[in-house]
Amino acid sequence: MAHSLDLDPEVFLSTHRLIGKGEENDTTLRSLYYPPVNREKVKEDQLRCGEHSDYGSITLLFQSHEGGLQVLSRSGEYISAPVIPGTVLVNIADLMQRWTSDLFVSSVHRVLLPPAGDCSTRQSLAFFVHPDTDALITCIDGSNKYPPVKSGDYLIERFNDSYGRE
Repeated sequence: MAHSLDLDPEVFLSTHRLIGKGEENDTTLRSLYYPPVNREKVKEDQLRCGEHSDYGSITLLFQSHEGGLQVLSRSGEYISAPVIPGTVLVNIADLMQRWTSDLFVSSVHRVLLPPAGDCSTRQSLAFFVHPDTDALITCIDGSNKYPPVKSGDYLIERFNDSYGRE
């Protein structure tokens, strides 16, 4: 990613050195299991997972064949993300958007229920990559488009926004 911006890779690598080394980095691997759908209990316009963006730098998503992931396009329409066997889907997350002053845009996405008549489960693995907790995220172009923020503080702020805590 740094190379695509003509930057030294250390710009990003230096802030991800503590992945897997304790509490100073919030990178997380999650198994996302969506159970079978009971169509009798489904509400109109119900989703398996509501619209959101990821908080860190990137997310690596390993999907099974079921599909259902949709990404919000720049024109404001949801498009289905195809499942391509043997590949990993890379989502840009919020802190990468801030870092790059919107050159890379965080992916707003959601997960749909399977089509009527299909009650299958959905399984995926998401590797939510975060900068080290104390990493100061500033706009790499030198602008002030986003104010500087520590990665850990941003994560807490987003959790509080999402879950209604102050």
